[in-house]
Amino acid sequence: MPELPEVETVARDLRGLVVGARIAGVRVNWLRTLRSQDPSSFERAVVGRTIVGTSRRAKLVVLDLDDAGAITVHLKMTGQLFVVRAAVPEDPYVRLVLVFEDGRELRFRDIRKFGRVGLAWRDPSTGDLRGELGGERTFKGFGPEPLDPGFTARAFARRLRGRRGRLKPLLMDQSFLAGVGNIYADEALWAARLHPLRSAGSLRPGQPARLYRALRRILA
Repeated sequence: MPELPEVETVARDLRGLVVGARIAGVRVNWLRTLRSQDPSSFERAVVGRTIVGTSRRAKLVVLDLDDAGAITVHLKMTGQLFVVRAAVPEDPYVRLVLVFEDGRELRFRDIRKFGRVGLAWRDPSTGDLRGELGGERTFKGFGPEPLDPGFTARAFARRLRGRRGRLKPLLMDQSFLAGVGNIYADEALWAARLHPLRSAGSLRPGQPARLYRALRRILA
């Protein structure tokens, strides 16, 4: 499953392709892709809107709209986003399409059908994302972003303190840290020379900082 670095790359690559594009229509080829909305509601929310930015939150690609709304995409195991001319034939694994006024389309391709698309919005006072994420959880349930400049080694150590769970499952818990999955949890623990099944609360002085540095280095 794509994790923080891969999803960040997708969001950045899309930026130059879709920012400024006005949505003229929507095609939903697999209803479960929209777990929390029916196609008509989703279409009403996004048609006529212009994409003004792309970003990432946890493992989700976020397409910001010009009305403070946002489209969220969880790629899950096999999800892909790509922009093509409308004349390009659509393969059978395309689950959802945003049709742009300029004759292009943003297609969500997902062989295994696990990916989800949802709606959210920006809090006008803070700029924080609110609302649902493809029907799975609210943004409020996510932990801090491990690469956020404000997330320090001291803050990480505080979050570890008193935890009884094992290190690897804890790092993968999206309410503890946002965006870390199986692959990067393993790599960070290996780099920090910490056993994945060790209790998080048993770390000795200096070890939380070592794990913090390993996470930041590997995810960057």
